[in-house]
Amino acid sequence: MAKKWQSSPHTIADIREWNGNGTLLLQPDYQRREVWGDAARVMLIDSILNDIPMPKIFVSKAIKDMRTYRSVIDGQQRITTILSFLNDTFQLEDPYSGPYNGKKFSELPPDVQDDVLLYPIDFNEASGLPPEELREVYSRVNKYLVPLNKQELRKADFPGAFLNIAEELANLDALDEMGLFNATARRRSLDVEYVSELLAAQLRGISDKKDAIDECCRDYAAWPEAESAAARSEFEGVIADIAQIFDSTYPMKKTRWKQKADFYSLFFAILTLKRGGLALPADLSFLRQDLTLLNGRIAPSSEVPILSKYAVYCVSQANSASSRNWRMVFIRAILRGSYAGSIDDHEQRDIVSETASDIRFAIDPNFNGDGCPPAEGFVCGGCGGFDEGETSLSKSILYWPVGTTVFQLSNAKWAHYRCKSDVEAAAIIEGTVIPGGVEDDYANDDEESDGEQ
Repeated sequence: MAKKWQSSPHTIADIREWNGNGTLLLQPDYQRREVWGDAARVMLIDSILNDIPMPKIFVSKAIKDMRTYRSVIDGQQRITTILSFLNDTFQLEDPYSGPYNGKKFSELPPDVQDDVLLYPIDFNEASGLPPEELREVYSRVNKYLVPLNKQELRKADFPGAFLNIAEELANLDALDEMGLFNATARRRSLDVEYVSELLAAQLRGISDKKDAIDECCRDYAAWPEAESAAARSEFEGVIADIAQIFDSTYPMKKTRWKQKADFYSLFFAILTLKRGGLALPADLSFLRQDLTLLNGRIAPSSEVPILSKYAVYCVSQANSASSRNWRMVFIRAILRGSYAGSIDDHEQRDIVSETASDIRFAIDPNFNGDGCPPAEGFVCGGCGGFDEGETSLSKSILYWPVGTTVFQLSNAKWAHYRCKSDVEAAAIIEGTVIPGGVEDDYANDDEESDGEQ
């Protein structure tokens, strides 16, 4: 059959009939999901009630078994909204302000229902177009009539397994509960773009390549099932851990960790820990306290230098590979105390020690009671005495009491270096010097003894 386009009007009643008898395909694989916000849906119905014409809907049609089947090229969100209204799934409300405020379709007067069903919509219908040309039509229609962002165009330009899996992962219920994406991001496929970015870095490593997603779309368009299933499982495992940390008692949507840069760091910190064979413990209370502490103190103007640095790397060149890696390493060191149940990693010890010291000497004197007091009024966990940083004995140790099973900032304690033998410690980090104190000859004498005790 020769290819051709036909322009013809169809009523909403026709659309409902096609949908009811199964001859309407609403979402071909190159279409975006139906994610209109409530206001957009209501105002479309308002336009119909006021007999205001809407833009043309593009469909392809084919005859199968003596029946005409239609596949939507452009207009899926409008058609889905109309069908939803006919099925009473939403009502007319703000910003609608007409005489039918608060009513669903079945509650409208019969003559108004008839007017809605008889509302005509102009259709451009194509016959005999192969799938690749349908994708081209979708791309052209949206490029020149309704501008698409880069991710929306990828769906038409790079069909295949990678984008399909990214879209499925973006639909995970846990991501909605975390508040990672708003309605606008969902509507414009920015959720799929972000998940594609995570998935690409999961496969290829953290980078700042702007075309990393396109490369993965191309290279993994045909993705062996076993490999794609493994990648999907690993991705979902990380999300499951994040959901476990940020449960109903500590919802992520109320924290900074839902921000894209922070979530990126958190995702890859957990990914690398899990790849190392580590797992979350049952007790997450101290980890949550640490994340709460960091959440409240991370800012470019923070008095805690290392947290100020983290914040700067979230806003200045946030997407550079160096910034992403630095943030990931920092978060991984904080998380590792719970994942590993130890403080025996050199990188982890350095970061935890620096963070604890920065916090101790910069902020809240009541933080964790005697865990991280300020320099003034320092209470030693060994002798219970005070040291105001005026002597060489100001050098301190950071330790975790015997019986500790997770090693976080929130359950760490301080003691004088001279009281090291008086504390019953599961682990010790030595060598912390109070700013302004006098360093002495033992400043480096713990090189051989700063492992777990």
